[in-house]
Amino acid sequence: MPQSRFDELRERLLRAGIAPRHVRRYIAELRDHFDDLVREETANGASRNAAEAKARTRLGNDNDLAETMLARPDLRSLMARYPWAVFGVGPVVLVLASLAGALAIEIGAVYLTTAVLHHPTVAEREWFVFGVAVWNTLATFVAPFAIAAALCIAGHRQRMPAAWIFAGIAIACILGAFQEIHFSDDGHHGELSFGSGLFPPFHTNLVIGGLYRTVITGAAALALYGFGLRRQNFGHAAVDRAATLAVE
Repeated sequence: MPQSRFDELRERLLRAGIAPRHVRRYIAELRDHFDDLVREETANGASRNAAEAKARTRLGNDNDLAETMLARPDLRSLMARYPWAVFGVGPVVLVLASLAGALAIEIGAVYLTTAVLHHPTVAEREWFVFGVAVWNTLATFVAPFAIAAALCIAGHRQRMPAAWIFAGIAIACILGAFQEIHFSDDGHHGELSFGSGLFPPFHTNLVIGGLYRTVITGAAALALYGFGLRRQNFGHAAVDRAATLAVE
């Protein structure tokens, strides 16, 4: 069976909601079976083209092959069955969990450093504050983008509608961007604070910072989505060219 035929079948299964791991395994099995049939027909004296044509007939058409998978609802992915949970609730839970984890680790680092360095030098204190600032940036800037990117990649793999992917990206980027974790230490007193620009009293610096991070992380996530879409469209074009050549 030509490569293009397998690609068309794979796309059909993914768009129908079959989990990518099941699709990969099924396509691999079909390819192995097709190769076995071609070798069998060739051994019986058929030419390569004739052997492939006979193997294609024996293997079945796309409708029959797809129906084997589509008849099993248990093979559909969680993303396809509950997109609202994955792209709506998922980013909220992941962003809040990443913030909670970042705060817990930071608090632990502060206590550990205080226990080890009873009288830190100015340089040591400045380096610690700088390191914490970098960590906080990762929690409020990089983590939301990573969550949005993961949803984008997973959505592409499952061929989910763009609306669901955009919703997940927007929730992750906006919710994560408007949170701020700040640590300061003047040598006499250390202070760790957490603020949100999404709730009153809507401090100007939190709102402006949130808008800035939303634009940056959102643009990066959308660029990743566009890159994935171009790759997907390129693959479709390659399939069409291969199919055309096969017909000719």
